[in-house]
Amino acid sequence: MSALTAGQIPRVANIPNGGVGIIAASANTVTLGSNTNGATCYTAGIYGSIVRSLTAVTDDTVTINVQLYIYRTKDSSGATVTGYVIPIGLVNVPLSSGNTNAARFNVDFLDGINILGLQIDSQGKRYIELMPSDVLKVGAIANLSSGKSCWVRAEGKDFQ
Repeated sequence: MSALTAGQIPRVANIPNGGVGIIAASANTVTLGSNTNGATCYTAGIYGSIVRSLTAVTDDTVTINVQLYIYRTKDSSGATVTGYVIPIGLVNVPLSSGNTNAARFNVDFLDGINILGLQIDSQGKRYIELMPSDVLKVGAIANLSSGKSCWVRAEGKDFQ
């Protein structure tokens, strides 16, 4: 990244953004390295974004293995490229997480245990930085039970 010239204002991540990717039954079964069937949970802004919260809950009665990846369609200069997948990791979402008193806790993808190697901010919290127009997607590596879903919520901020 080049240095700012006199009078330039640095971009800051201060525009709230977020979304929910819904993995439903057999509709969102994915294969590592493929963009087929992924559910979008966050779309980066035109200057990029930082995802600071990524959690999941499910009503399924079996454990779900959720694949998390970035789908990139632009290079660092903003030029359109053939889309490609950047795998981030696989997160285990135990049965009924966030859905019953027995399993009332959601699953934090950015807790430092589920996905290793993520960047750490000045408060010690892990985050995912996205390039302009990147799409953060999720999918299950095996079909969910019929009529069941897994909701993956992403929250962050876009640069302006």
